Amino acid sequence: MASVSEESPDMPVGDVPEEQDSLRIYGFSFDYPKSRKLEFNPKFKRTDGDVAVKSPDKAVVFVSWGELEKVIKKVPTIDDHAKFSLERVKKSVQGKMGNLDQKKIEVNGHEAVLSRVKIQVPRRGLFGRPSEQDVTSVHVHCDKTGRYYVIYATSTPQTASEQNRTLDGIVASFQCH
Repeated sequence: MASVSEESPDMPVGDVPEEQDSLRIYGFSFDYPKSRKLEFNPKFKRTDGDVAVKSPDKAVVFVSWGELEKVIKKVPTIDDHAKFSLERVKKSVQGKMGNLDQKKIEVNGHEAVLSRVKIQVPRRGLFGRPSEQDVTSVHVHCDKTGRYYVIYATSTPQTASEQNRTLDGIVASFQCH
């Protein structure tokens, strides 16, 4: 008989990895948790589009792609692209935005930029309360395929942990060529 302090090989210890599925489309791929649903933008095509990876509680991670040649005309470097995207987010929200973190990472052999910002969303209506959202994005330029990719998620403090696990898993498994 085993004592309480002994570990049983039949019982998992710590976090149990979630079962994964893979999306392979138009020459790129990534893994995502099997419990998520994929929802494609109805206007997506080989050259550009996006797919939402949705959890049952409505938490969403997006993967967008487009023609690298078009984006580098406006923003020639990966750093410029990330900055441009964050400026667009800043203009689209009515609240304050503050940078939390920005760093270089590697995605499928490419230098990429991971950015995290916090947005203070003002209250809505008379009785609404202000809310806080984190936006995490990863920008990748792939010269081999002539595409750019942006992987991003918006999360609340309640969904941040799950969102970050999903986004990190997509980034870690991402294959652009």
